[in-house]
Amino acid sequence: MISNKRYIHKHRNGWEAAVTSALAMILTCASCSRDHLYYETTLQPNVQLNVDWSQTAFSPTHPAYNPDNVINGVTIFAFDAATQRLVAEFPPETNWRTPKLHLDPGTYNLVIINDSRYELPAIHFDTSTDFEDFCAYVIPDTPDTLFTSFPEYLTSAAVREVHISAVENVYEYDRPDASQSHYVQQEIDVTERAVTKTVNILVNVNGINYCKRMLPSYMSGLACATNLVTRIPERKQTVYAFNLNNRRFRNSERTEAILWQSFRSFGFSEENLKEGTRFEITLNFLLVNDETYTVKADVTPQLEKWLEEHTIDCDLDLDIDITFDVTLPETEPDTPDTPEQGGGFNPDTNPWNDVVQDIIM
Repeated sequence: MISNKRYIHKHRNGWEAAVTSALAMILTCASCSRDHLYYETTLQPNVQLNVDWSQTAFSPTHPAYNPDNVINGVTIFAFDAATQRLVAEFPPETNWRTPKLHLDPGTYNLVIINDSRYELPAIHFDTSTDFEDFCAYVIPDTPDTLFTSFPEYLTSAAVREVHISAVENVYEYDRPDASQSHYVQQEIDVTERAVTKTVNILVNVNGINYCKRMLPSYMSGLACATNLVTRIPERKQTVYAFNLNNRRFRNSERTEAILWQSFRSFGFSEENLKEGTRFEITLNFLLVNDETYTVKADVTPQLEKWLEEHTIDCDLDLDIDITFDVTLPETEPDTPDTPEQGGGFNPDTNPWNDVVQDIIM
């Protein structure tokens, strides 16, 4: 009996040891598996903007498309939706088709423009205002006249109430890649449209043989700023100066010619026009006797007609064309200048930029 008890005792001890070893192994494996199973990861939800450029001159299908004027990116201004104040200005994003926003959690209003401030040196942005009053403007070279700082081609789009969610903490079985810390939570479609307008001045001149060259010309009534949210020109005006030195003769005697010039502006205020603002062009001809002959033309009716024709959608990227006729007085000597190619505005040389091809307006 004694030996039998010893056997049973040894058997139990062996069984308990086996169970203990098995449990230890299970716990060890579970512990190792647990160490490998979870990697804490912080995920930042982002917003992707799908930008449509088809209504701008950056699109190859646009009538004003210029392959030399390429878009290099986008700049995004983010305003806090509650305070309406600017909280972030994203540096130019080279991905101008589908830029992504990296913002702190919150709700924002956005303004998206083409290119960067560096590429738009003549345009200034008033970032001290509320979102609804955010505008772009030019600073005249003199208190009331813009001679050289014409605005570059500018487009804009505004998006309201963009919600950025809070950061998420998740656990991954495999170690995540660093690039996986951001993901697109929502996509927003936006359409860019131009907020600058090209003004084309075309003058039919009779007696061009009496003109030695053109002195600076001026147009009044145009806006010097535009709202980037509404795309509506501001009411504040400035005078735009330009050189009407492109010339094409209309007859073999070279007594009749077409003079034209184009410049970019912020358009004009519809409210100013309706309230009686007059738009006037002043042309200064230097005659062959070295006298200055000045012509003033009220072109307000042409602006009224342009607005009437574009009442449905003034956002259309269409030029403002202005045309009128001028007859110069007979002056001695009446020998016409010898036309030369090229141009410039040097008083010691012929400033005309003579062309022979047809003009398409």
